[in-house]
Amino acid sequence: MSGLRTAHWRTPRGFCGKLIYESFLAGEDPLAQLTPDYDVIAQADVCRGRGENFWPNLDFNMLCAVRRHHPECLFVLNRRAPEKIVSSIARWSDLRKRITNADIPGLPRGFGGKDQHLLTWIEGHHAACATVFGNDPHYLDLDIEASDARERLSAAMGIEMAWWGVANVNAEYPTA
Repeated sequence: MSGLRTAHWRTPRGFCGKLIYESFLAGEDPLAQLTPDYDVIAQADVCRGRGENFWPNLDFNMLCAVRRHHPECLFVLNRRAPEKIVSSIARWSDLRKRITNADIPGLPRGFGGKDQHLLTWIEGHHAACATVFGNDPHYLDLDIEASDARERLSAAMGIEMAWWGVANVNAEYPTA
């Protein structure tokens, strides 16, 4: 779609988040293992247990390293009401349990079981993004439910977005 090669969560080489941390912690460009093959990293986090817990998209050391290596890279904060994100987390299989059992930037192990934990975490991340990247011309804080979301993303990316909608509806646990 839209002519972009997109990595979403996992590639044939492994989880995006793990690949990003491997490169970063080796002192390299965090995106070194992804940029040759992909134009967009649409989801870098993974939280599956068994040591598969990577959140480079919430790690400001990582985000700043990406910015240093890729000054023109567009960072997009896909935002919607924090209450809706909490509801989605609560309905997405056992995600809330996995989050509560994981160490995540801004949400230590043992927290996340209460809605207020998740609301505070999400709101804190949004505020931190505004503080760190708010004046960055290559940062887009995008309300994904806004009527002009597709147009704003298209303008920021400099291409026409061919599609906009929901591809992974949480149908097993529909919203009320």
